Amino acid sequence: TNYHLAQRPKGLEGSYLYYYNGYYYLFASINNCCSGANSTYRIIVGRSSSVTGPYLDRGGVNLLNGGGTIVLSAHGNIKGPGGQSLMTDSDGPLMVYHYYDANNNGNPTLGVNRIGFTADGWPYVY
Repeated sequence: TNYHLAQRPKGLEGSYLYYYNGYYYLFASINNCCSGANSTYRIIVGRSSSVTGPYLDRGGVNLLNGGGTIVLSAHGNIKGPGGQSLMTDSDGPLMVYHYYDANNNGNPTLGVNRIGFTADGWPYVY
C-alpha cells in the first residue's frame, strides 16, 4: 500500500522517517538545492503517532497542506542544509546532512549534529 505523507508546491525531497519515543518523525528537505552558497534548501519535520500519518508540524499544520517545522536552515557559513538522514549512536540521535560552506567557496560539505528533543517532543539541532 502506498501512503501520501507530505507535499509542497515547490517540491519536497530527501524525506526520512525516524522513530523516537512514541512518534514517527518525517524529516524532509525543501526549497532550492544545489546552488552553492545561494542555496535556500532547509530541513523541516512533522510527526505522527502512526507511521502512515497524518504528519503534523508543531503548529498542527499537516505536511500534506504545506506544513513543516524548520529544524535546520542557513546560518553562519552553513548554506542550504538538506539531504538528511538520522541514526542513533551511544550519544543519542544524530542527523547527517550536506550543506554548502560559504567559508570555502560554497563547496559541498558533510554535517553531523546531535539532535535533542524538547519536553513536548519536538526535535532540535545542537
